[in-house]
Amino acid sequence: MSDFGTPGRSDSKGFCLVLSAPSGTGKTTVGELLTAEDSTIVRSVSMTTRSMRPNEQDGVDYRFVSADEFKAKIRQGAFLEWAEVYDGVLYGTPRDTVERVIRSGDVALLVIDVQGGRAVKAIFPEAVLVFLIPPSMDCLSRRLKQRGLETDDQIHRRLIKARTEMKYLPAYDYGVENDDGKQQLTVDAIRGIITAERRRISRWEPQ
Repeated sequence: MSDFGTPGRSDSKGFCLVLSAPSGTGKTTVGELLTAEDSTIVRSVSMTTRSMRPNEQDGVDYRFVSADEFKAKIRQGAFLEWAEVYDGVLYGTPRDTVERVIRSGDVALLVIDVQGGRAVKAIFPEAVLVFLIPPSMDCLSRRLKQRGLETDDQIHRRLIKARTEMKYLPAYDYGVENDDGKQQLTVDAIRGIITAERRRISRWEPQ
């Protein structure tokens, strides 16, 4: 090794990677693939007041809590970011787990919406924000309908919100399209971003 060292996982600081996208774009699946392929990418499990869906696990997909418990956490300042979304449902990112991952030198993956991404960037300026882009609004509409989780009215509201969220794209550092049947290409692109960010000189640990 040279006197300057070699930038990489062993001597670079940890950081936040925010992955945002309109609902139905596939950000949850992409996040799962990222963590499955690299043990140094650790997904932060968000807390929510919504009901658990079939095949979801508490503490794995989300931490499911009551509205009273969530609001108590807000008063305690326990969230890095939180928001009220559809039909009064609350989502939030526990701050302690994210900070622990960063201190360990790993990448804390936050799969959150654009408002949350901006809040995280304000607290952690070195956070890396990646926006997952759907191929088209028609494709997004089709994906939402195929999920079969919502009414036509709810899907319509999500599409309206998706158009609004796309306006936040300039606030993000990177944009990656997630096309149907090409998720591995999406994952590989984000892994390339992580590799480059780990080599950013500002992240090197002093030798």
